[in-house]
Amino acid sequence: MRPDINPSQSIKRSLWYNEQKVMQKQAVCILAENFLKDADRLTYEDKMQRFKRRLELNEDVSTSYHISLNFDPSDKLSTRTLQEIARIYMKELGFERQPYLVYQHNDAGHPHLHLVTTHVQRNGDPIEMYKIGENKSEKARQFIEEKFDLVTTEKKRHIQVERQKVDGIQKVVYGLKSTARAVSDVVQYVTEKYKYTSLEELNAVLRFYNVEAYRGKEGTKLYQHHGLLYRVLDENGQYIGVPLKASFFEFKPTLANLEKKFVQNLSLREQYKIRIIGDVSWQLCKQKITLKEVENNLARSRIRMCTRLDADNKVKQLIYVDFETKCVFSSKDLNDLCGIQALQQVIQRDQTLWQQQTQEQILKQTQKHRLRHHL
Repeated sequence: MRPDINPSQSIKRSLWYNEQKVMQKQAVCILAENFLKDADRLTYEDKMQRFKRRLELNEDVSTSYHISLNFDPSDKLSTRTLQEIARIYMKELGFERQPYLVYQHNDAGHPHLHLVTTHVQRNGDPIEMYKIGENKSEKARQFIEEKFDLVTTEKKRHIQVERQKVDGIQKVVYGLKSTARAVSDVVQYVTEKYKYTSLEELNAVLRFYNVEAYRGKEGTKLYQHHGLLYRVLDENGQYIGVPLKASFFEFKPTLANLEKKFVQNLSLREQYKIRIIGDVSWQLCKQKITLKEVENNLARSRIRMCTRLDADNKVKQLIYVDFETKCVFSSKDLNDLCGIQALQQVIQRDQTLWQQQTQEQILKQTQKHRLRHHL
């Protein structure tokens, strides 16, 4: 939960803002505390007059307060729970005897409340607002998060970190921490744990972690001198930041050392081939299955398909990564049922089905239009 406390020079403006949201059906007034009527029976004039009379008790104070309580989208909170949260929060701030209104807004992607109130008390004295955020609001936030098991700032950070992991290892996110250390952790883990037999197969795994081993284009000095760079990718697969030489890392993941692993891994991965052939061929040989279904079914077996497309959107490279056995296979090293042609047939069926559905929709719309025109 994230509270925001903002002073307002005009309580009329704060109230009108929320009432407009109500009229636009983007908010509901769910609570009116210390008013003579329940929230659903109060008019705009009732609300305004209540605040106006309180402010008249101290002519030196013109400030009102507009508070918002913001929740994580994954916090599923009923109206009754939101009412209880608002009451607890205002009590912890020392506002439980103040007139205040609580509006539940639905104009954003996350649940949130707006609270309108004044800090002028019944005796005319103002409530002390100096450092109320540090001294009271923060304690109230922590208490409410624990009581209602809300997503905390710490939980959100943990969730974000977990989402950035593949097979338990942190993806490289440029700018999050030291790039060199992050790339080093990923490259060392992948090159030592996985069984791959080519640079393309290695990159099929590395790209899941936003890293790529780059030889350079043929004819360049990097390529001619058998060099290798490790580059960071952004979420769109584009290069970002400064590349790191393979020789920079202590464990030396150079092309020469990787080529030795290519030879070793040929025999080491052989015993696991039957698993991936069985799972993949079973999916691709089905006559009625979509590409999405193939991917989802394989994912349940911890197998991922990595494809490279040409300019005509045809599959030109197909590699399978088995996170269970930590083996990587190019489709050409498996049987025909796991090959590019088998996958292309699934894609073609998808495209044909999509075209049929599109034509059916166009036909239905045309028929509706003709019927309306006839009537």
